[in-house]
Formats: sequence, C-alpha cells, structure tokens
Amino acid sequence: MIGKGCVGRVAGLFVLLVVLAGAWLFRDRLRDVWRDFRGEDQAAVPTPELADSAEAKLRLLADAQTRSVALSAVELQSLLLYRYRGIFPAFLDSPTVELEDDQLRLRARVPVDKLPDVEGLGDVAAFLPDTTELRLDGKLLPLDTGRVAFSIDEVSASRVPLPRRIVQSVLQRLGRVDEADLPRDAVAVPLPPGVAAAYVRGDSLHLLARPRAARN
Repeated sequence: MIGKGCVGRVAGLFVLLVVLAGAWLFRDRLRDVWRDFRGEDQAAVPTPELADSAEAKLRLLADAQTRSVALSAVELQSLLLYRYRGIFPAFLDSPTVELEDDQLRLRARVPVDKLPDVEGLGDVAAFLPDTTELRLDGKLLPLDTGRVAFSIDEVSASRVPLPRRIVQSVLQRLGRVDEADLPRDAVAVPLPPGVAAAYVRGDSLHLLARPRAARN
C-alpha cells in the first residue's frame, strides 16, 4: 500500500507543477503585476513606438496645431536611439539623456584617447579606463531663432570631475563651432521645425511653438 506521506508528496509535487506551469503561461502578466507592485514605470524603456509618439508631438508644433508640448526623458531617449543617432560623433557609444529639475544630463561611453588634452589631466588620466563614461551636466539657454545653447556646468569622466579649462575642448570634440554670441562653455543646438524655445522643468523638456507671424 502507498503510505499517506507518499501520497502527500505526490500531491504536493503535482500542485507545484501546476503552479510552475501557470507562472510560465502567464509570465508576462505576472511581470506587469510585479512592476506595478514595485511602482516601476513600464514606459521607462525607450522603444520605436515612443519615438513615433514623440515625433507626432513635434509634427503638431511644426503644423501650428498646438502651442507647446512636453517630452519626457524616455521619449527623448527613444528619439535619440531610433531617429537621431547620427547627430553625435561616431566615437560616442551608448549616448543617453536625462532630465532633472532644470538640468539636462548627457552620458556616453567614449575612448579615453578621444578626450582632449589627456596629458594635461595629470593624475586624473591614470584612473581612467580605456573606454570611459563621459557625462555632461548643464542647462538650456535661449539663443537666436530656431536654436538653444546647451551650457555646461560640469564635465566628468568615470565620475571624476574634469577641470573647467577643458570644457571648451570637450565641446569642440562634440562639434562645437565658435560664434560671437555663444558662451565659451556652451554648444548651439538646433530646435525642431516650428519650435521657438525649449526649457527643462522637472523630468520633461518643454517646447514652445513659434508664432504664426514669425513663420512667414
């Protein structure tokens, strides 16, 4: 005869198999429930769909169908990955953009020999790996029509702050061109068609439409 203990173990194994099978079948739903429980934002991952959504917002501005739009950091990152990857030099790897308060933060991995004046960094250069994370923290400032200036407050490599004196050299490596009205620690950034101004507030980039009269 089969003992009660053996029957219990068999029943327990059967229940476990049923639970595992259900978890596998409903794994996507369970993952969503777990993210909801932890308070994670399911839309916090860049996707082509978010790039499409962000482009649709920009078209509203270009067509003068709205006065302003707000793009989240993940929408900007989606545009960067799936639409505008070519705006950065080829040596920049895995560029990302972050927004916080009035700050815009750009991160990218870059070969250390692409940093300007590496010898002039002194002891700092000895601590940098061959490929380092370059981080630029700054603010958007008004410039002439159709552009803003990305003014740099701090540059760091692998979390090590770099001297202020090399900020302009870093920006030149990123494509900065000298202009009379452009601060030495800033790079000019073109705005999308139909956009008059841009600023960061909270975790969003706000874009303001150009007046209709100014488009003619």
